[in-house]
Amino acid sequence: MDRHRRLALVGALVAVLATALGPGAHPAPTDAATTLSPTPDAAETTFINWINGVRASKGLVPLRVHPGLVKMAGDWAAHSASTAVLSLPSCMSCMLTSYGVQKYNYGGMESWSSYPWGDQAIASIESGWRQHSTEWSKLMSSTLNYIGIGVAYRSSNHSMWVAVFETESKDRTNPWAKPGTTSRSGSTVTWSWSGGDTKLQTHTAGFKNYDVQYRVDSGTWTTIKSATTAKSLSLSSRAGGHYYGLRVRSRDNLGYVSAWGAEMRVWVP
Repeated sequence: MDRHRRLALVGALVAVLATALGPGAHPAPTDAATTLSPTPDAAETTFINWINGVRASKGLVPLRVHPGLVKMAGDWAAHSASTAVLSLPSCMSCMLTSYGVQKYNYGGMESWSSYPWGDQAIASIESGWRQHSTEWSKLMSSTLNYIGIGVAYRSSNHSMWVAVFETESKDRTNPWAKPGTTSRSGSTVTWSWSGGDTKLQTHTAGFKNYDVQYRVDSGTWTTIKSATTAKSLSLSSRAGGHYYGLRVRSRDNLGYVSAWGAEMRVWVP
């Protein structure tokens, strides 16, 4: 199922589910809107930010978003919204494998709110997670490190359906690199930079090294240092009347690399 199916209008009536999250009394459904607010993507981001905010308050590392888990959760939420059945895959391990998700351990949960689509539905689902010790322990896990959340819409009662999948997986998150300082002394130019591996709750690969590229003015980038652990570079005898640029990327111990950092330019008059 493609991601856009989350917005598909579903004509069948929703059965009353005893496991639904939300208050016993709630507003009556309104007419279906052609544009949802928030959008499913925005709702997913809201859930993830809220989960990671609570995790941070408990001294836990944020869960990292895994594209495979996001696709799986989105497809499953759309399936559940279309069938009005709150359930999890019969073989979650098989499904994770089919979505290309490596895992050591995993967890999943699914919820829907009896509030119509919107902020109240989001709040009621978050409240339901807090009140359910099993679900809450998954979100506050000290071993799971990746998450995917899918949010889908059912038009017949304007309800929000949410699927959440988490895994304990190998580090697949890129490290980071950022520019530092620049300086010039006569015709000698110096650059510095920093970087590291993005921390996970478990299985952080760890920083390995940097690649450094150099160019004059707006010329072609050339690699001046590869797989170095140095955090600065000085080049002497630079000709006057030119800009000298440097950029850096970092690498972790599993071979993932960051994007190139912003160019650091030094003018030699």
